[in-house]
Amino acid sequence: MKKSLFPFWPSSKKSMKGSLHPYWVRVSSGPLHGHELFLAPQSPASWNREMMEGRYDSFIYSALMEWGKAEASTIWDVGAHIGYHSLAFASLVGPAGRIVAFEPNPFNSERMQMNLKRNPELAQRISLLTCALADSEGEAAFQFSAEVDNGKSSGSHLDKAVPPENAKSYQSFKHGRVPSFTADALIQKSLAPAPSVIKIDVEGAEFAVLKGGMELLSSKKPLLFIEIHNITMMFNVQQFLQQQGYELRMFQTEHDSNSRGFLVAEHPDRKKG
Repeated sequence: MKKSLFPFWPSSKKSMKGSLHPYWVRVSSGPLHGHELFLAPQSPASWNREMMEGRYDSFIYSALMEWGKAEASTIWDVGAHIGYHSLAFASLVGPAGRIVAFEPNPFNSERMQMNLKRNPELAQRISLLTCALADSEGEAAFQFSAEVDNGKSSGSHLDKAVPPENAKSYQSFKHGRVPSFTADALIQKSLAPAPSVIKIDVEGAEFAVLKGGMELLSSKKPLLFIEIHNITMMFNVQQFLQQQGYELRMFQTEHDSNSRGFLVAEHPDRKKG
């Protein structure tokens, strides 16, 4: 595992326990088949069991296989949570590939580092950056939860984001400040290699992430997987990406709602064949 480049907030062993009693489980299928993750399968947060069964966001991996260019690629996992996708991507890109993971919530990133340490062969292809990716550099106000296993921590977000839930859902969240970078600045400063694929799940800050990578989108034209968290964000993202020449399509997933969905955006210049 590559060293975390932007450490902040002290480690807390208490954050890894909680009432749901997570434990090491072996993934039964999918790109992480046979690998182990620290999960709470009994949690009401369904992603725990979906990760254990290897079917979490499986449509992403079907699309990557269709795209046919994962091996030896560089993939950015923006909003890496506890590392499932980063590790799964690492299994697909092989020894010549590289994964750059972004996770500013200290409790998520702590759990992710546990999962990386448990899977050293894959972890050596992954760099974890505990910063936010946005449309400006410096520090950004951030709301976060320490409750990983029940799913609350996955709702952590930048203050300026438009998160999917109502304000009451975030009343128990803590407030802090996190390092903030743009995608273009990271590449220009040689802090991260330019990706050919980006997965974005940032709880209402999707547009900010894209705006911070205009040069990247123009030059590299990466394949984009984006979870959209409200109707206004969908409009802004669609309009912005179409102006960059991207073609968009929606995925049909079991977790879709009236205001939330997942899209893939691909530039015609980078299509297979």
